[in-house]
Amino acid sequence: MHVERDVEKGVLRLHQRKYCEGLAEKYGLQDGGKPATPLPSGFTVEPCADEEVVVGLEYSGVRQRLQRGAADVKSGEMLLSCYTDASFNSVKADGTSIVGYVCLLGGGAVSWRSKKQNEVGLSSCETEYMALHHGAKEVVWLRRLLEELGVGQEKPTVVFCDNESAVKLAKNACLHGLTKHIRPKWHWVRRLLDKEVRLEIVKTHQQAADIFTKRLAEADHWKGMKLAGMSVH
Repeated sequence: MHVERDVEKGVLRLHQRKYCEGLAEKYGLQDGGKPATPLPSGFTVEPCADEEVVVGLEYSGVRQRLQRGAADVKSGEMLLSCYTDASFNSVKADGTSIVGYVCLLGGGAVSWRSKKQNEVGLSSCETEYMALHHGAKEVVWLRRLLEELGVGQEKPTVVFCDNESAVKLAKNACLHGLTKHIRPKWHWVRRLLDKEVRLEIVKTHQQAADIFTKRLAEADHWKGMKLAGMSVH
């Protein structure tokens, strides 16, 4: 991870161009094309047990994104926020889902993750609830780090989720037939409410974590990058 500082604009820029160029050189893609997105919308690869398949398109796409995309953290009001999302049953091989989150500080992404779940969620509500858990863990750690750096957060950090049922499940501790099977560890987020975390519902078209859970068409991908505080160069 490389950090550039623009004193005049009051901006810290985080990017991975050097790492990206290393990937391109490793796989002989220095002069390759530059696709509009890392992967086309709806693209799938069947797993192969006997060989490792390296597809040039994916690495060229990564190269394009890391060359032109960077997280910009701007000086001013350093408020931490987080977006969490999940793509239900997106891994057809085993029925698991992809969850993701992105944490923003000063309008720029400072922490993000895309993760294949180890457990199978039985509904979109359940998988989104798991995503809340992962995002909340990162928020707690970042709040402690910022406090040590003298940028403590006075109010609970807002965590945005586009699944109303998942937000209601986090705020309502009662159990019923559709949720009583959920493992206790996923309910940890409830302990944080109104202390370190405040949950809010966000519209899907404003969901900054969407790009971390699924492949999107070009226009949606670029929009997602901007929502996640990633500038384009």
